[in-house]
Parts: sequence; structure tokens; C-alpha cells
Amino acid sequence: MDMNTNAAVPALSYSRRIEDLPGPAGHPFVGNALQLSGRQMHLRLTGWVREFGPMFRLNVFGNPMVIVSDATTVNNVLRERPEGFRRSGGLKTIMNDLNIGGVFTAEGETWRKQRKLVMAGLNAEVIRNFFPTMVVMTERMLERWKTALADGKPVDLRRDLKAMALDTIVGIAMGHDIDAVNDDGNPLQRNIDNMFQRLGQRTTASFHYWKYFKLPVDREAEQSSMEIEQAVTEFIDNTRARMKQQAQLQAKPGNMLEAMIAASDNPESDFTDEELVSNAILSVIGGEDTTANSIAWMLILLARNPAAAAALTAEVDAVLGEATLVRDWDMMKQFPYLEAAHSEAQRLRAVAPYIGMVSNADCVVGDTFIPRNTAVIVSTAGEGLDETQFPQHEQYRPERWIFEHRPPKEEDPSRKLFPFGGGARLCPGRFLALTEIKIVVSMIMRHFELEADADAPPAKQVLNFFMAPSSVPVRLKLRRPG
Repeated sequence: MDMNTNAAVPALSYSRRIEDLPGPAGHPFVGNALQLSGRQMHLRLTGWVREFGPMFRLNVFGNPMVIVSDATTVNNVLRERPEGFRRSGGLKTIMNDLNIGGVFTAEGETWRKQRKLVMAGLNAEVIRNFFPTMVVMTERMLERWKTALADGKPVDLRRDLKAMALDTIVGIAMGHDIDAVNDDGNPLQRNIDNMFQRLGQRTTASFHYWKYFKLPVDREAEQSSMEIEQAVTEFIDNTRARMKQQAQLQAKPGNMLEAMIAASDNPESDFTDEELVSNAILSVIGGEDTTANSIAWMLILLARNPAAAAALTAEVDAVLGEATLVRDWDMMKQFPYLEAAHSEAQRLRAVAPYIGMVSNADCVVGDTFIPRNTAVIVSTAGEGLDETQFPQHEQYRPERWIFEHRPPKEEDPSRKLFPFGGGARLCPGRFLALTEIKIVVSMIMRHFELEADADAPPAKQVLNFFMAPSSVPVRLKLRRPG
């Protein structure tokens, strides 16, 4: 892909313009804006991919928008961030209005500075050191579920998976154990859920009414935003007090929050307190929903596909032996079917199905001239729903990700999906998410059978900023010994 960022660069080479692309008909003045509103907007985009192909155009209030889904072009666009493409201004405004920003909405040198600290706080060494704590947290949730089932009570998977994810991210990033799993009324979890509801509503709305008047739900969201900031500020204050007592933490921080505090306290770092707070809030909010949703979709799909669930249970039993759950870090490399089950779930139910961005300069994408400041949306599912790439693509088949020998580049399915984005802005929490998924899912398959709950409401795909199931219609049943 060519980026024309300098007047001396030769003229761009292309064969078509945006107006040459196919696309759905729109309405006068608003174009396709009304068709892009609603919590299932991503399903409409996916339907258009099937109808118009891997690259098509939309019109939103007279402004062109380009949607891309073929893997090669998606990969090229993602690799051009942040120089070639930036976050859309509308998304940044919506997030900043709710006090969610940090590295996610930062650009340029500000992004590079913040990204370095966030990556340092979530690298492989930090996660490995935190692994024993994750095991304890997982065992805590296991005991909660066993007790509930013994008392004849159902397990609220949707709530508990989010609580586990919140415990994990607050533990590794903030250095605090809040035990949200066993705190049914945890205000931080409640406020985060409310925040995602508002984010989902605002990012899929065709008219930003809240700029002009506030409904009760908007005032409630603002209250949740304030309470989340208060909770995170308390984490920061407690950590600062501890760091004053343990001076060595300034030179060798033990978690992401300590690293950011050390940077903000260093006048040479140019890292401000405002950036500290916004990134701390972002880590807590972003780390809770994505992992919980990924596990929830896996359990839903496994419950619907008993053969896949049986195969995963057999693998878990073989790896764990007499152990009740993963306690040895080296075991984490021994779950190829679990990894395949996760990849297949992401193919069918990507938790971040589309990434929106804006071109920083005139460029060429997929042999199409894209003017500066054009909105471009890429599909993280890539070619995952393409029948030619994934035969019987509507079926959940983890086996399609398992190979005796690594396939060549052009046939490797992992190169056709982008569940964690791509390029320099690849999700910094991906390794933590995969670690938590392995620990929690292996625990579940070791101790429980999954049953589809026919009495529960069906799991609809709902955009609450990330794509979440509207319910988790799965019952847990204790496995019989032997």
C-alpha cells in the first residue's frame, strides 16, 4: 500500500476510485447512516461483504466510507498504523467524553510513549510472574461454582466470567486483589458493565443526541464514569503510598501501574498524571470485557457441539493428569485443541469484528485511490466467513486449525484472521487474554460438562463496543469422577 506523505513521492498508481466500488443503496442526504445504527451493525456489514465482495463503499451524510475484508488488504492497512491511519475522530470523542482514552485513542509520539509503558506492564515475563495468582483466582471461581451447584443454584457464567477477568486485570495491572468473583455487588464491575452499554449505544448511534440533551441513561453513564475514575484513583493513591515505602519500586516496578507512576513522577519522562489516570482506567475497562466475551462465546459454541467439547475434555484430562487445574507454566504449551477451539470461536464470533480508522494522507488501498481523511473500516474476521477459504464456514470445527505440519503462508488460516488487530497497534493484552483463556477453559472442561440451556434466551450478537453475547445459555454440570 502506498502512502503519499511527501510531495516528492511519485504519483500514486491505482486503477479505480471509491466511486467505482460497489455498495448498497442509501437514502437521500443521510446515505447509509441509518443502516449503520444499532447494536447488530456488524452483522449488516458482514451481510454486505457477502453481497458486494471484499471491498465496497458506503456513504454517510455525504462522506465516503470504505469497508475491507480480504486478508491481504486488511493486513496491509493494519500495518500502516499509526503513520498511515489514525483512530476515527468520532470514536475518540465518544471515548474521551466517558473518560476512556489513554493509549487506545492516542496518536503519534504520545501513542509511542504510552504504548511503551503499557507493553512493559503486560509482557510475557510479567504475565508469567503473575501466573500463580491467576491460578489462585481460577481456583476461587471453581470453588464458588462447586458450592453453587451443590446448593442447587445455577451458575451465572456471564457475570462470573466478567468478574474473573476484572480480578485478573486489576491484579496484574493495578497490583490489587478485589475478589470481584465473590463480591456479587461489586460496584466496579457494575459500573464497567454500564459503561459498555453506553459505549455500545453511542458508537452505533446515527445521531449524537447526548451532545444536545441528556437522557437518564446518559447521566447514569456519567456517574459510572466518575465512580470508575474514583476507584482507579484510589488504586493509584494506594500504590503511590506503597512505592514511597518501597523505594526500589521506582527503579524496578512490579506491575503496569507502578511503571506508569514511576514515569509520571519522573519529570524527564514527559508522562503526565492525566495520561496515568486515563491508561489505568483503560486497562481496567478493556481487560474486563474482551476476555470474558471470548470465553463466553467458546462455551456457547462448545455446548452446541458436543463432539468438540468431548475432544477438548480429553485433551485437558491428558494434560492435567491428576491435577485439578493448570498449576505448571509449562503446561500452557500443551493445549493445541484448546487453542484451536479459541481460534475457531474468534473466526465465528470475533469480539472486535471491525476496526474503524481514517487515512492520514492520500493512499492506495486494494488498487483503489483513498483520499486523505477517508474513513476505512477493516474486518478483523478477515476471510473467516468466506466459504472458499473456510469450507462449511458456518460450522464450529476446531479441527480446521490443527495441522501435522505448518501450512504454507498462503494457506495458513491464522493469517486470514486478525482477532487482536495487527501492526504496531496490535492489542497489548493479547498474551494475557490467551493465558487467562487457557487457565479458565481448561478448568471448566476438567470439572464440568456443558449443557445448552434451552430455557434461557438465545445468545444474540450485541455490540457493546466489543461484540458480546446477549446471554450465555449454558448450564454447568459437575463431571462424575472417572
